[in-house]
Formats: sequence, structure tokens, C-alpha cells
Amino acid sequence: MHDYDDPAWGPLPVRPAALRWLLLLPLTLVFLPLWWVVWVLIAVCVYCVAPLAELIVYMVPRAENGATRMLDATLGQVPFVPLWCVSPVALVREGDTAYYRARVERRVGKQTRRVETSRHRREYHRDLELAAHYFRGAGAGHVLRVASEQGWNLHPVLRSHPRRRLRLRHNGRPRPDWI
Repeated sequence: MHDYDDPAWGPLPVRPAALRWLLLLPLTLVFLPLWWVVWVLIAVCVYCVAPLAELIVYMVPRAENGATRMLDATLGQVPFVPLWCVSPVALVREGDTAYYRARVERRVGKQTRRVETSRHRREYHRDLELAAHYFRGAGAGHVLRVASEQGWNLHPVLRSHPRRRLRLRHNGRPRPDWI
């Protein structure tokens, strides 16, 4: 599997407080709204092209996996919230490993309960995507360690990157202690 002790899977380095407050906060307040306007424009363009793509996927066998990979290779590389942005949590909790670990454990536990108690086993419940903002102080290795104990693995089709985003998929089977 993965080497959780590899530095790439560890916590992201703590950004200095002066950098967060004097540079990243003003940049976030100015450029993040513009960034989201670009995202809306991209969404409108994708929405216009979607009927053609759906027709191609419908007519060509096994094209759906290729279409998913192509979208991931293009739109998946553009984050909704850039890594350099400073969220209110990052301003206050930067470097607080215990907070980030508890946050990851709550989120994975909540999504696991959702998957295991779902009556219809919906596919969208089985997918979990965590951006680096969510596990910054805990590290991707901690996320995988906690998630694998509850039946989650890295997504088989969509790529994950330990410094930017983790995409997980649940195996869909309830644990024996839940029955």
C-alpha cells in the first residue's frame, strides 16, 4: 500500500503567522471571488458541452471511464479553493495537529455511517473527497490510516495527491459490528 511515514504523506509545513495575516489573507479576500467567477464560467462552458459529451458516451461503449479520466485530468487540476488561500480555520488553527486529526476522524466517521446505514447503497455516498485545507495539520497519511480502518481506499479511477487532495471510495460493505 502506501508508506504513511513518507514525508509526502505527512502534515503540510506550518506557514508563518506573518505570511498568513499580511500576505495570504489579503490575497484571499481579493482574488478568491475572482477565482470563483472563473469557476462559474468554466461550469457554464462544461454545461454547454455536456449534451454532446453525453451523446458520445452513450454511443461509444466503455467511453464513460475515459470521459471521467479526461474531466479529472482537466478540471480536476484546478482547485475550487487554491492551496495558497487562507481559510478562517487555517488562520486560527495552523499547526494544531490534534484539531485537524479530530476533524478528519469526525468527517470520515460521519461519511462511513452514511454509507453503512444507507438503504439504497447510492454511489455518491461511497465517494469522499478531502482537500488539503481539511487535513493540512494531520497529513494525508493520517487520513488514509483512519479511513482504511473504516473500509475506505483510494479511488480506483480518480487520482489523489497527498499534498492537494485525497479521493476515497468506500467498499460499500457494512462492518461486522454494525450488523
